[in-house]
Amino acid sequence: MKQAVIALILIAAGSWLAHLHVASQIYHPIVRLTSSDGLVYTTVLDEVQERRACGAANDRFLKPIKEACKQCQVVYARCERKLEGLEAALADGAPVPHYQVMAPGVRIAVDGPSAPAKASCEFIAGDMVRRGIRSAACVYPRQGK
Repeated sequence: MKQAVIALILIAAGSWLAHLHVASQIYHPIVRLTSSDGLVYTTVLDEVQERRACGAANDRFLKPIKEACKQCQVVYARCERKLEGLEAALADGAPVPHYQVMAPGVRIAVDGPSAPAKASCEFIAGDMVRRGIRSAACVYPRQGK
């Protein structure tokens, strides 16, 4: 009986420590959307300290989009510990071959036909400023060195 109690205590302590480890990790909120006009939006939000905070950040970001763009499809909304490819480039502010919206806390790559991508990028940046974001800009495609 004594061994069973010790085993339960060790299991509980291990679970608690594992939870603390997972909860204290850095997470990157990532969202990818598609629109009816063939554009693909890849969004990287500022990193957060907890998994729950990451999910909440994605939810806050998606709520107004879902209300305003009924035809948009969420490809994914996830929380990543390590970024790669386009998502890593966006988070690092590295050159990307797409139009991108840059604003405090968010970077959005707009992929698709050039003219609609540019128009969408400029519209989103302008709309963010009109809604009270202190600064937002549409950055034209750049190639890495």
